[in-house]
Amino acid sequence: MIIERERYLDDSAARLVSLGLRSRSTEMHSLLTALTSDEKTRVGDALTRALDDIADVLRAKLQEPR
Repeated sequence: MIIERERYLDDSAARLVSLGLRSRSTEMHSLLTALTSDEKTRVGDALTRALDDIADVLRAKLQEPR
């Protein structure tokens, strides 16, 4: 199972980043699939906040002179 969020860094389609939580074992897959809808939303919200922070770093890097 994967819970994932995506973000475009600008108006182009070339700068799409994603951040995901993926189960890597049967036990973890079972745990993630057992989450309630509210719990999945909370995990997604946490990923969204983390991706927002990461996107800020990447956008700042785009502004640096090359």
